[in-house]
Amino acid sequence: MSAIIFFKTANLPLIREFYQSKLSFSKFKDQESCVIFNLGNMMLGFCEAKAAEIDGTITIVYHTISQVDDAYNKHIDIALGSPEINDYYKIYHFWARDPEGRSLEFQCFLSDDELTPQISKIKVLNPKAHKHKILITRMIPDNAVNKLKNHFEVHVSQANRNLTKEEIIAEIADKDALLCLLSDQIDAEVIDAAKRLKVISNYAVGYNNIDVNYAKEKGIVVCNTPGVLTQSTADLTWALIMATARRIPEGERLVRDGGFQGWEPLLLLGQDVHGQTLGIMGMGRIGKAVARRALGFGMKIIYTNRRIPKLDFPAEKVDLETLMKESDILSLHTPLTEETYHLIGENELQLMKKTAILINTARGAIVDEKALIKALKEKRLFAAGFDVYENEPEIPQELLDLENVVLLPHIGSASLATRAAMGDLAAENAIAILEGKEAPARVN
Repeated sequence: MSAIIFFKTANLPLIREFYQSKLSFSKFKDQESCVIFNLGNMMLGFCEAKAAEIDGTITIVYHTISQVDDAYNKHIDIALGSPEINDYYKIYHFWARDPEGRSLEFQCFLSDDELTPQISKIKVLNPKAHKHKILITRMIPDNAVNKLKNHFEVHVSQANRNLTKEEIIAEIADKDALLCLLSDQIDAEVIDAAKRLKVISNYAVGYNNIDVNYAKEKGIVVCNTPGVLTQSTADLTWALIMATARRIPEGERLVRDGGFQGWEPLLLLGQDVHGQTLGIMGMGRIGKAVARRALGFGMKIIYTNRRIPKLDFPAEKVDLETLMKESDILSLHTPLTEETYHLIGENELQLMKKTAILINTARGAIVDEKALIKALKEKRLFAAGFDVYENEPEIPQELLDLENVVLLPHIGSASLATRAAMGDLAAENAIAILEGKEAPARVN
């Protein structure tokens, strides 16, 4: 089931151009005298009439304050004022008008933290229990926290959000260890504020959020959590492969919306997975785990990698152009570096088959999102499945509006057992360095 809100318009060409080009709404149907746009879970329609209906408000809802700010900067020419907080309705918003005078509201809902921001949301779990102090930037599984409490005075954020850079700086000066997330930017400014810091233990495999070289200059050890999340991330990669190839989310939405009328010969036709060619970009731990799972589907495996890895399954090493041209399903597992930033751009996407599927569970910025959106809109790719994004957690509305893409909220390692194991390893890294021992997973 779906709903459409209709307005009468006295100038349909003008309104069609405004909402499609200016506001980037996705067109659902255009019947000359009537145009309908997709707006998330709602549809917005305009029908030609002698007089325009302008009463009421069209509210465009975003997820974050920064998305509203981006919308304001993009549409400042039609805005009636700057974005502001409305405490009563718990929203952050600004007003605008369309060419016929309809009220437009661009807003996001605010959490209690955002309504009443504080300098710090840090709680000390075991005051004065130990000489050394550790800052945990967001709550992690209890098993890791309890392990750390045996060695540190544990300071942990209680906020249901990521700490800001300013909040981390305000807390880091007297800490001996930092246990941070991939979303925390630990740059030179943060490191300079950490006068006693000995170790940065990242609760992630990747560490592109940390200025590793500067940390090394300052004598700070950087650690990560490789290995423990390999199998869970490979599982999720395959979930995306099956979901995109067989159009599972589209089917699920169809059933929930009441659109299922019985078996149909042409309903939601997808792509086969068995017997196809799986391309792996980056044949490291996760790439290998994904490839091994393909053996049960009788797939041919091709890959790119800087070195020739030791493999216990048949696979062919190829160059990038061949990988792009021959892969029916291309799965990305390379780290994000200067060399891999936007490695998949317009030229590479042009090489792919129209029936191909692109999967990314590595790092969002490996793919040029604007080029990907264009390729998906023009049906130059069959589908894409993403668990990571170029400017995470921001996701372009154009990507959200597409049906031929499956989008997940960075949950590659999100199983109970794996997140607990990541916590254990992150804790063991921090403990080892403060005890003068070799860390299980040291980066620098």
